Amino acid sequence: MFSPHVRPRKAPGGENFVVDVASLAASCGAGVGGGDARVAPREKTWTQLEEAKAKVAAASQPADGAVQAAAPVRRRRKGPGVAAAVGSSDIFVKAGEMQADQGMGSLQWITCAAPNEVVVFIEALLELPEDAEVQLHWGSAPAAGSEWQAIDGPLPPGSTAFDDVAARVKLTGQARCQLSFKRASTPRWVSFVVFVKFPSGELWLKREGGDNFWVPVLASDDEVPAAQTASEQSLSERFCQAETRYQHFTQFQRICQCNDALAAGVDFQTAAWITTVLCLADAKALEWYRKSGYQPKDMAHAQERIGGVMSTAVSNASDPRIRTMLRLAVKAVPRGSSGGGDAIRHGILNIMRTHGIKEGHRPGIECKFIEQWHQKLHTNSAPDDIAICEGYLAYLSSGNVDEMYRVMWECGKLTREDLGKMCQMGFKDHTKSGGRGLNFTPVHLPHMYDDVKNFLGLLKHVHGGTDLFALCEACKGQYPDHDSECLAFSIFHSREDPFSMGKILDLRRRLEPISWKRDVLMLDVAMEEQLRTLAERSDVAAMPRDDLLTFIFLILEDLMLSRHDPSLQQGYGLLQKLMQQGSKWSPEWCKMLHAAFDRLALTCTATADCISTALQDCADQLLQAGSKPGAVFSPEEKHLGTFGEEKARCLTERVLAQTLKVFMPQVRRLSGLGPWEVVASGSLGGAVGVVQPVAQLPSEAPAEAQVLLVETMTGWEDIPANIHAILLPAGQAVDTLSHVAIRARNQEVLLASCDEDQQLQQLRQMKGQNLRLQVSATGEVTLQATSEKSKLKNSTAAAFLAETMKPPPAPPTQVLPATDFTKHQKSIGGKSLHLAELMVDGTYSVPVSATIPYGMFEQVLKDKANEGIEEELQEVLEEGDLNEARNFLEEELAVPSSLRGALDAALGADAKALDAGDWQRALKKVWASKWTDRAVASRKQMKVPDKALYLAVLVQPVVHAQYAFVIHTRSPLPGASPDAALVELCVGLGESLVSNAPGRALSASVEGQAINVHVYPSKPEGVFVPEGGTAIFRSDSNGEDLEGFAGAGLYDSVTVKECEHRSIDYAEEPLFFDVQFRSQLLLKLFQIGRQIEKNFSGQAQDIEGAVTADGKIVITQSRPQV
Repeated sequence: MFSPHVRPRKAPGGENFVVDVASLAASCGAGVGGGDARVAPREKTWTQLEEAKAKVAAASQPADGAVQAAAPVRRRRKGPGVAAAVGSSDIFVKAGEMQADQGMGSLQWITCAAPNEVVVFIEALLELPEDAEVQLHWGSAPAAGSEWQAIDGPLPPGSTAFDDVAARVKLTGQARCQLSFKRASTPRWVSFVVFVKFPSGELWLKREGGDNFWVPVLASDDEVPAAQTASEQSLSERFCQAETRYQHFTQFQRICQCNDALAAGVDFQTAAWITTVLCLADAKALEWYRKSGYQPKDMAHAQERIGGVMSTAVSNASDPRIRTMLRLAVKAVPRGSSGGGDAIRHGILNIMRTHGIKEGHRPGIECKFIEQWHQKLHTNSAPDDIAICEGYLAYLSSGNVDEMYRVMWECGKLTREDLGKMCQMGFKDHTKSGGRGLNFTPVHLPHMYDDVKNFLGLLKHVHGGTDLFALCEACKGQYPDHDSECLAFSIFHSREDPFSMGKILDLRRRLEPISWKRDVLMLDVAMEEQLRTLAERSDVAAMPRDDLLTFIFLILEDLMLSRHDPSLQQGYGLLQKLMQQGSKWSPEWCKMLHAAFDRLALTCTATADCISTALQDCADQLLQAGSKPGAVFSPEEKHLGTFGEEKARCLTERVLAQTLKVFMPQVRRLSGLGPWEVVASGSLGGAVGVVQPVAQLPSEAPAEAQVLLVETMTGWEDIPANIHAILLPAGQAVDTLSHVAIRARNQEVLLASCDEDQQLQQLRQMKGQNLRLQVSATGEVTLQATSEKSKLKNSTAAAFLAETMKPPPAPPTQVLPATDFTKHQKSIGGKSLHLAELMVDGTYSVPVSATIPYGMFEQVLKDKANEGIEEELQEVLEEGDLNEARNFLEEELAVPSSLRGALDAALGADAKALDAGDWQRALKKVWASKWTDRAVASRKQMKVPDKALYLAVLVQPVVHAQYAFVIHTRSPLPGASPDAALVELCVGLGESLVSNAPGRALSASVEGQAINVHVYPSKPEGVFVPEGGTAIFRSDSNGEDLEGFAGAGLYDSVTVKECEHRSIDYAEEPLFFDVQFRSQLLLKLFQIGRQIEKNFSGQAQDIEGAVTADGKIVITQSRPQV
């Protein structure tokens, strides 16, 4: 008997079982026309129901003489555990009727919801014999069709607990029952099946269509229909339920489920789930034998089918990430062959009969091991049987049972515990010895060796075929030519030779056009795995640099064959073009090579991180599902906790990234650069603090001055007080205009990255010691242990902000056009004001602009259409849920319709850019960014109360940029000449620069006519304006772009329509290879920087802007440099 709240098992092939419930019921004396079956008599009135209706009616009426005041509508959805007030809409009576399966009758329900109590009345109209006992087997659920959850609060009177999630209540006289709940613990849904017990048997009765009965107790009408079919469940729900809740589930059902998912079409989530469950099952982290059986021929067919379906999915996948995951999954399934499925059953029987082994009632030699294995092969034949057979052969040849268990472990990771579980989980114990499964010492019958050896070949034919030799054999007749076949076997025989890597690449090129074939795909995956293994064994640190370049090309081409990734192909093209340059190993060439390597390393890291995150998310959901009440299987944390990371380490991307990590410091030295790259040099006296290695930048200020070695950095972090230096690995280096870089310069914090592992390791070992860091004029960082006492800095920024952030005047109008910016400068932020102060001539332009002034957000909050919003927002903020506060504003705040007319008038023809998407959503996101985590943390650190912070919003059409740039009119680099400017350029929009997107922008110092390129661009992706254009709503607060405090990046800027992200082909990019184009553009930007600096009375500026496709310069922002 299975518990109905757990989804039952499927028939072979994944189809539903079809059971004639009416016939089954009739055999028990129930059902339509079933002899003494009848609908049980009942009272005409139901006293408890009438009393409950009366309570509801009384609660619905206002007290005598009372006038109900109209209260603001509560918009906010309360989270779990938050008690919501009961309103008039929560007091009701509603009813419904549901038909039972196979015409057995119907059930009616009525819900009476009073202020303090909710009662569900259920009446059955079922044709049953008089001696039948009827019970509801019921549970609660948060949504229709979802899994049952533990019942909240005490059980209703009359109900008894059945297990952790289910309860039972008897229907009085086969007719009526009720479920009474306290209001606070009332479930949204009640789900049940009818359990009928006869003297001669029992019956489970479900709703017509085969689903449970569902009663929407507190659920609204728009949440009905209650029935949720398997196809309507999310993919993750289906996999989690199968793995943790199905009473009957095996590897066969798992493969069938994956086959069905693949047949429905493969998206990213589908690929992640298929890879997760197949790889975890292959690692024995999931159950293979859970109270279910199947025939070997069905398993053989399913294994063969999934290989074919998977090869089609891989060849059709256009997303490199999907190809990557499915190729991981290919390694976790046997090749399969439907031709030998039945032969397994007959094969073991022939061995037993040939050698006189006892079989059931047939007399013979009693070997409990063989008898149990025989039963397993009949009902649960799987790839495990290969390891079992290998171990048994080892025992037959040696007579040592320890040798058997050793071989089983080495071949299939099977333990004695695993063997013992097989009997309990897959098939009956025919030895009558207490359920020890296969955990028996076999009778030593060495004369069986040859027959068992032949049987092993059959098992490998059906369940194996994943080793390299078997796959080479399987592809006979499918190779593109005879040479390819000979090459495959040659690779197998020299597979441990590092020089085979070139042969493997050659063979993979030949197989690539026919990789849609199942056997060819499996061979190709095995060859990739073999090349990766050989590459991992190579000592790249000892290779000459030209050999190392060849090695990188080889691994990269191998990856391109597997991934079909445009970004990898563009990285390969860039390397090839560099090889054609005549100045190989010159300093400038090495700078370009370093950028090309950086681009490739970032692509590899992004792929590995994406795969790791996706697979770990699936594993975490399985862990969570297994921990819930009602789960029949709980995966172990030790297997699933680091699953994503472990699979990412199996990728060739990891090998390439590690090789580049070894080579890039060498290339940097050949470029004439040292190990350190300084973004912010800190104070003149250097930095002194206690060394503290951390995974990421902390949010709270430490009690003492610290030098932090931070392993990961996004670029959006704020720097707490008392941090004197932040040191990073080279892979985490940040752009000069990233949020954290601006913070570092503003707070006089040393921010630098190092590419030498030795120095980084030395720093880690100095944890807790006092350290002095000095930055030389050439940008080198020197480290020296010191006994000098660290001194905390006295920051003047907080006092400066308190002095500067005065309450603005009331908004003069809803929208200010650019012509009114200087007139109402106290109502707008620094972005708007500085644009208005620019003296535009023919050398550059500024975008058409309009600003929604300070105070408009507060005014909109108090608008009649938003009655109650401000109070509810304050409630959420007091609870500390910033994410909920932002979502609440974005979803519920009503923007006045008149605001669009004002924007149209201010922007003129450019207002059409607002029609690209939901402009109101963009505006509300900017306003809501007042409560981002980093903004709130920054205000707390600077001692700025929320009410002192006002957000204006600058609205502009987004420039169609070919390039984005930042000009620091006074270079912030150590030792830079006072006349030098630092210019940064990237392909596409400036979001890549200011958000610290992975990779580096082109960075060059310009002084007069002299240009020194420090870093060439390596950002794999650029951000571009979508087709048709769009507008951007830019935060412009009174707490940023101030003299002495930049505050950049604290508050969001949002485009009306999301911008496009495209891979950049630097091999065709003039910024990379066209020296004349690059020099002219840098000089032009340098001159514009000097011109704008004069515009602001010689004050150094950070200038942001764009270069259009026709070479025009557009300035989007200028602010005082920090």
